[in-house]
Amino acid sequence: MPGSKTAVFRVLDANLNRLREGLRVVEEYCRLVQNDVSFKQLKEIRHRAQKLYSPELESLCLQARQADNDVGSRTYSASEAARENFLAVVQAGLKRAQEAGRVIEEYAKIIQEDDVSRRAKELRFSLYTLEKKLIVSRRDKVVAWFDRCRRSTLYLVVDEAFYQGHDLLADLKAALTAGVGLLQLRQKHATDRHFLDLARRCKALCAAFQVPFIVNDRPDIARLAAADGLHLGQDDLDIAAARLVVGEEMPIGRSTHSLEQALAAVDEGADYLGFGPVFATPSKENPDPVVGIDGLREVVSRVSLPVVAIGGIDRENIAAVRDAGPAGIAVIRAILASSDFAQAARGLLN
Repeated sequence: MPGSKTAVFRVLDANLNRLREGLRVVEEYCRLVQNDVSFKQLKEIRHRAQKLYSPELESLCLQARQADNDVGSRTYSASEAARENFLAVVQAGLKRAQEAGRVIEEYAKIIQEDDVSRRAKELRFSLYTLEKKLIVSRRDKVVAWFDRCRRSTLYLVVDEAFYQGHDLLADLKAALTAGVGLLQLRQKHATDRHFLDLARRCKALCAAFQVPFIVNDRPDIARLAAADGLHLGQDDLDIAAARLVVGEEMPIGRSTHSLEQALAAVDEGADYLGFGPVFATPSKENPDPVVGIDGLREVVSRVSLPVVAIGGIDRENIAAVRDAGPAGIAVIRAILASSDFAQAARGLLN
């Protein structure tokens, strides 16, 4: 068909432009909104897009360009006229780039540019992965942590000060096998090197069980260990400062000990709350006042975030804590002080 090759070059030109434009929209969000200049996955995708066409093919595409005659330049739909928020802008940019990748993949086949077609397909699937990473919010991740179990998730806070065994990793594996749903590492007196080494080993263990791993107090250790979350106490960094270390994607929890603190943590931008001590506990050097079941129930009913109950919880009182409605129940001594982690975890879950 006369002119058909020129038409293919025109299609490829328009869609390479769309691909680059969509990626630039996403990049500006990561760089200027999230302040994350090290978003490696996006940089790698953008680099691949820049190299998608050979100089010869790009020149042929430019020669075929007819922007003045493109009917698309004179249309502007209602859906294009409004964006609800930053993520709506980002998702529109990603969809634009994904669709352009598919068009390039198909039309490149007509002119036997098989390598372009193959690389466009690979790029498109990378964009699907990127979309999930950017669009699924931290809150969605946290809700998913606690929604995996029908009953309240059992959340183990690991503090070596209360461990009485000989092989912590083996015992933690037994607890995870028995049904512990989240693991948090707390180290108040260990060296930084030991903390990081243990955090990395705990992360690998949790990854094998597809269980979230959370680091207590230390944003730097959380980032270096590739933790799934960070948990901060009342005297730790503010959440905005911690985000400069761990980035925008990592969920951050805040320990709270009163309704006022819980509401303040919501306003601060916490993704979930620890609340307690529900009962008296020796697990802290300077324990806060006991909040009780009624205090827990009030916070659960008043805040919009998942709440994890903690403090003095054991087999005798865990059912009453569960009935107050928290998303998760955290224990320390009830498992760590046991000689059989699996049996202790099963007893709590039962």
